[in-house]
Order: sequence, then C-alpha cells, then structure tokens
Amino acid sequence: MAMVTTTISDFRKSIKGYVDAVIENREAVLINRGRQGVVLVSLDEYNAMVRTASVLTSRVGEDVLEAAQKQEFVEVDIDSL
Repeated sequence: MAMVTTTISDFRKSIKGYVDAVIENREAVLINRGRQGVVLVSLDEYNAMVRTASVLTSRVGEDVLEAAQKQEFVEVDIDSL
C-alpha cells in the first residue's frame, strides 16, 4: 500500500481528490498537523487491518504465527478465529 503525505491545509483544499485516491488506488494519506498526524485509509483497508489484528492477538492466531515462523503446518478451524 502506497502512502501519500500532505498537510492539513492542502488536505482541506482537496479532500475529494484525496478520498478518491484512497478508495480507488488503495493509497493511505498521512495528514501532517504540526507534530501530530493522522492516516486516512479506506474502510476496506481499515476492516482488513482490524481483522488481521484480531487474528494475530487470538490464541489460535498466535499458534499459527508461531508455526509459520517454525515453517510447520497447523490445522486450523476457520470458525474458531
């Protein structure tokens, strides 16, 4: 996923263009605001990140990740995720 960087002022001027790029090109937009910033991502991308975090923090996800690091195969019931 590519990331575009902009200032809050430029973002305000071109909100539609940035939002379109996020949705159509799966680009994230880093919006700088002084020493802080926010990242704009599409809803699909956000949902994928939340799902990934959920799986990785579950016990089953930990087992799968550990097995992957050891290059082992683990049988997982997808409904348990």
